[in-house]
Amino acid sequence: MVYAVTKTERKPSNRLSMKNLRGVTLQLFLVAVLPLIMLVLLVTFGSLTLHHDAMRSLVANRNLRAVQYAAAGVEKEINHRMAILELVSTYLALADNLPATDRNFPRDLAVFEGGAAVIDSTGSIASSTGGEVLKWLKGSTAAAIQAQYVKFPPGKAIFLPVMSIGGEYFIPLWVNTAEGSSLVGLISPQAMLEQDLRSITNSGVVTVLVVDNQYEVLFREGILDVDEDLKTHPGLENALDGIGGIDYFQTDSGEHVVTTSAIQPVGWALMIEESWEDIASPLLQATQNAPMIAFPIMALSLLAIWFGLRRIVQPMLALEAKAGQLASGNFESIREPVGGVLEIRHLQATLINMAAQLKEAQNSLHSYIGAITSSVESERRNLSRELHDETLQNLIALGQYTQYALHWNQDPKVEKTLDQVVNLADEGTKNLRRVVQGLRPIYIEDLGLATALAMQSNENDPNPVVRIHFYQEGEERRLMSDVEMALYRMAQTALSNVIQHAQARNAWIFLYFQPESVVLEIRDDGQGFIVPSDPIHFARKGHYGLLGLYERSELMGAKLTIRSQPGEGTQVIVRVTGNSARSID
Repeated sequence: MVYAVTKTERKPSNRLSMKNLRGVTLQLFLVAVLPLIMLVLLVTFGSLTLHHDAMRSLVANRNLRAVQYAAAGVEKEINHRMAILELVSTYLALADNLPATDRNFPRDLAVFEGGAAVIDSTGSIASSTGGEVLKWLKGSTAAAIQAQYVKFPPGKAIFLPVMSIGGEYFIPLWVNTAEGSSLVGLISPQAMLEQDLRSITNSGVVTVLVVDNQYEVLFREGILDVDEDLKTHPGLENALDGIGGIDYFQTDSGEHVVTTSAIQPVGWALMIEESWEDIASPLLQATQNAPMIAFPIMALSLLAIWFGLRRIVQPMLALEAKAGQLASGNFESIREPVGGVLEIRHLQATLINMAAQLKEAQNSLHSYIGAITSSVESERRNLSRELHDETLQNLIALGQYTQYALHWNQDPKVEKTLDQVVNLADEGTKNLRRVVQGLRPIYIEDLGLATALAMQSNENDPNPVVRIHFYQEGEERRLMSDVEMALYRMAQTALSNVIQHAQARNAWIFLYFQPESVVLEIRDDGQGFIVPSDPIHFARKGHYGLLGLYERSELMGAKLTIRSQPGEGTQVIVRVTGNSARSID
């Protein structure tokens, strides 16, 4: 690395000229060549686009008018049949009796391709024109259907759902009379639509489709794919909602124009689909070849752009990604070559050197933090022993001697004072024991980590802000003293964060002794927070306790996982593996 830098500094003029040459070339391309190419392409393709848009608009508007006229014709035919059925129902209501209507059944009902029938008030078929309607109403079906639709107001024809009889679709048109009888006629959508749409289906180049609101195909003519999902076909959903219009979509055979219109009385959608390019004029086909002259210019431009992307942009993006990994603590990824021009390779070499120095500094910092942590624990141990062996014993002795004096005292005034001294000595003893326990838990050295954590959860105030629960799984084993102390301190820090910041009601300590690992988990039901994506952001966000957890886990080679979301509490998991998780017994 030093040799490369020295060699570079010997010939600064050559590197500077090469840099200027690349800069001038790039600027020339951006300022002169690229605008010229764009102008040529703009003029060439602009005229073609205008012609293209004019042709597709012409075809689309023509088809839109055709589909609207056809939809209006179908609506007119449907309204005509509704009017016939309502008129016949009025005629039946005025008749003296149903048998008379059987002899004079209106001939106008012959427009119903599936036949028509009269159902009297008892649910029996009084008369009919024959046809598929008798198959539908055979047996007791007529009475059941009439009972279902007798609630509709009399004299008003309504459409029932599409049904299939003998493999053919029919639409029942139903009307009730004031006397309780009913009149029904079956319309064949295929037959009716084939007659009404004959003017637009004879061309042979368009696809005509009619579907109902369940996307059942009632009529089909043309080249539309039978297996296509009609729910996603452009325009059909809007047409079923009563809004027709024009849509374009691209297919393997070219761009198609789709025009749709709603058939309101029955909730159908009428669609005309056509490849407008098939009917475009030969002039459009000829003008499509005009831009061929711009292809060589475009190819050279793309070659220059490709070189810039391949040798500059792509290596820089790769180097940026590796620099991001370096910022996250991955010191090895930056060593993988990214290629590119000479300057990018020199930049990567500089980053590699910086990564090595940063890793060395980080290791030194970890060693320093470890030494400080050991020193603090040692000072805590010494201070705890001094307080426990001297100050605490003196307080206990003071309380005992005060009780002796209280026993032999005869003066009431002195007795009151001695009582106060005893109470103060007891309170001081409790507070001092709490301080000693915080400095160096006496249970962890003699009884182990599990007992120390259990005692920590039990030694709460009578009315604690947060209730702490402890659970242990697996066969307990003693770990190295520094590992046990680190886990204990991490539990202390996590619980302190819960009490101070989480606004929780409960906290749980879980200790799992597994064959190859030991897992410590602290969980709460508090307000939670957004966990920073990288440990280096802990201090910036004010999470100094979390930063301490991260540092302690790094020192003992454990894996720290923090999960939290606002309103969902927090979960801190410390997994110790390897030698640190082995028993020292």
